[in-house]
Amino acid sequence: MTYTYDDIKDIKLGENYTKNYTEFRIFAPGRKKIDLLITDDYRKVRKEKFSMVKTEFDIFYCKIERDLDGFFYSYLVEDKYEVTDPYSKASSINSLMSAIVDFDKTNPKNFKKFSPKICENEAVIYELNVKDFTANKNSNVKNRGKFLGLCEEDNEFDGKKTGLSHLKELGVTHVQLLPVYDFISTFEENEKFFDDDNYNWGYDPELYFNVEGSYATNPYEPKNRIFEFKKMVNKIHEAGMNVVMDVVYNHTFKTSDSNLEILAPSYYYRKNPDGSFSNGSGVGNEIKSENPFARKLIIDSLKHWVLEYDIDGFRFDLMALIDIDTMKIAIKELKKIKPYLIIYGEPWMGGDSVLPREKQILTGSQRSNGFGVFNDSFRNAIKGDNDGYGKGFIQGNFTLKNQIEIGISGSIDFDDKRKGFADNASETINYFACHDNLNYFDKLKISLTDHDDLEYISRLGFAILFLSFGKPFIYEGTEFNNSKSNNSNSYNLPLSINGIDWKDKIDNFETFTFVKDLIFLRKKLEVFQLVKKDDLRKALTFVEDLEDNLIAYNICFKNKKIYVVFNGLKDDVEVDDFKRKKIFGEEISLVKIFDKKGKINKKIKVSELDYFSKHSVNVYIRGENYGL
Repeated sequence: MTYTYDDIKDIKLGENYTKNYTEFRIFAPGRKKIDLLITDDYRKVRKEKFSMVKTEFDIFYCKIERDLDGFFYSYLVEDKYEVTDPYSKASSINSLMSAIVDFDKTNPKNFKKFSPKICENEAVIYELNVKDFTANKNSNVKNRGKFLGLCEEDNEFDGKKTGLSHLKELGVTHVQLLPVYDFISTFEENEKFFDDDNYNWGYDPELYFNVEGSYATNPYEPKNRIFEFKKMVNKIHEAGMNVVMDVVYNHTFKTSDSNLEILAPSYYYRKNPDGSFSNGSGVGNEIKSENPFARKLIIDSLKHWVLEYDIDGFRFDLMALIDIDTMKIAIKELKKIKPYLIIYGEPWMGGDSVLPREKQILTGSQRSNGFGVFNDSFRNAIKGDNDGYGKGFIQGNFTLKNQIEIGISGSIDFDDKRKGFADNASETINYFACHDNLNYFDKLKISLTDHDDLEYISRLGFAILFLSFGKPFIYEGTEFNNSKSNNSNSYNLPLSINGIDWKDKIDNFETFTFVKDLIFLRKKLEVFQLVKKDDLRKALTFVEDLEDNLIAYNICFKNKKIYVVFNGLKDDVEVDDFKRKKIFGEEISLVKIFDKKGKINKKIKVSELDYFSKHSVNVYIRGENYGL
């Protein structure tokens, strides 16, 4: 039977609950017999069994006419294999059975009341792991490492804010959560939660529509995890921030024994010519997103998170493995629900794939398609390679000056000298570190033999990041020099490595203040919301013919002129008459905004500028209203 996504997109798969009856639909091509198993306790061996009827599009159907709220179910495939529903919206602990839930009973008070509509061009993204962020005792959070831990406010350690209050203080606009959908690589029991061997970031998908239970206070009760996740989303919204989910539709943890493969053999996964699983993910399989029902699974799941949980955006893991057509359809469908929703992802994969290259989402594929990609070339230009000793501009590799300037301009085709990969600046996610690889501070430590100026070098990287066009993105703890003890792949390491130590905020409070002030300045200036090529070319001018260790540019915007100078050298640079004329053009009075420690507001004449400090950012503003 030949059909397209459009033919099936409106079919409701999975269980569809009402108080009087529940319908069950499961796609199972090639299967002749599917039975529905139902029980009021997932631990029971004996379950009620109902025959399902095969209908159009290889969909098996069954309707049970009674109230099944709180019941558990699974599918028995040809009397051999018992599997969960790929469309499970809830489950038992550890995903042993799917669960039926009356979602009207899962909403916190005032749910969806506080969702702020933040324009994507205003985004300042902060990536965190629910467990890492508050698991340390010095977070002084009651529900440490849980969804509810991110709901708590006014927590402090030694007078410094922690948890949600820290995020508000920092001023970020979007909180990107590492996987919070149901993953299979940890035990969900609370008594195992802080065990060293029970940790994983969660890039091991099991049930794409279901909330992860290990972050709930009662993972045994299906409604509990839903309620607490919704409460967390609501609290983040109430604090003035949007919520972005990290999603992993490129592969599943299980392969030949997954519910997808058992229900629909060789349909949901790409296969090599010899019948083996294509492994573009690097972990054993990859989802065949171009197949209509696989495409539907992905899009239906995304829509469920937006409609049911009020999610504001998605970060796609190994986005290259999601075919470009599926992504375009998904964005169109999601924008109908939330026009301000943001989409971005990794424009690479973890191995070779049978997906044709023209269908892969690689750097450049995002051009004018409504989503962004991580900018690894800007990342490497700022701080060097991910895990090695290579240096970037901030550590003294000034051959990367042009690459830095491309990043500053939003990675558009700015001019003949500075050519990027984006049609507009909203398509680039600017970052120097994320959860993968060495974190920022550890990378700087191993790449520098002299650590005397390390804090200033670190701050210079932040300054370049936040004073560039595009969406800035930082990873939890980098704003106060958090370390992972040089572990470059900590996905399953204990909290002693991954957990945020809030003492670092106290020890590095000047760096935190510097980052906070940079975010404040970026918002206040408003110019960095510009994304269109023509607007950027009109507003931004780079200063030519300076030493390679100096990057200077000025921005004209709303009756202001902003001058920015980065000095990457480990020595002060004298400001002579040549530099004054090149950078500032004339004898003028300015307001200097930054020193090495953070925001200041000091009037200065250009003729009085003696030097640019080593490893420094220098920001000056001339205009009718400084507003700072």
